[in-house]
Amino acid sequence: MHAAHPVSPRHAHATERAKERASGAPGTDQAATLQLLLPVKRVSDIVYGARYARRLREWGIDVHVHLLHVTPPLAQHADGMVRQGQLDNGEAAAQLMREAGLYLSRSDLSFSTHIFSGERLFIILDTAELLGCQEIVLPALKSRSWQRHFADTLAHKLARATRSAIVLLADADGIGGPPAA
Repeated sequence: MHAAHPVSPRHAHATERAKERASGAPGTDQAATLQLLLPVKRVSDIVYGARYARRLREWGIDVHVHLLHVTPPLAQHADGMVRQGQLDNGEAAAQLMREAGLYLSRSDLSFSTHIFSGERLFIILDTAELLGCQEIVLPALKSRSWQRHFADTLAHKLARATRSAIVLLADADGIGGPPAA
């Protein structure tokens, strides 16, 4: 038997907002399914977002997960040919998304995968808007200070620039919250 984690008032409020968005509450034109965008840099990143999505599903919120991997922009030689190393990066990105998708399919979560090339911040924002995602979920990495700083910095930039999505950091237990101020 597992002990339940205490729920903070801030988290409880965020959960109620998620339920309202997912249910298509009066006055909203949202679909019945909460659309989550999970940017994935490493396979381990998917664990945080998948646990968050499973937790939402346990609370009765229908979710669809959009996995996103952003590769660096393709550079071309003067003759218009793409470098071989960048082709290998594309194959690695496809393998990463296959592994992340396998993890989600084992969790019985509805998902789709997307691989885009370009500037990470803009690609994440544009993809969230294009797919109608209500939340962008990043991993709340706590293992190394540089990882924590990277996730917090990206989360703050996304939160300042987004027009339509809520940016959350999900911890290893699947609890999501806004980036620390």
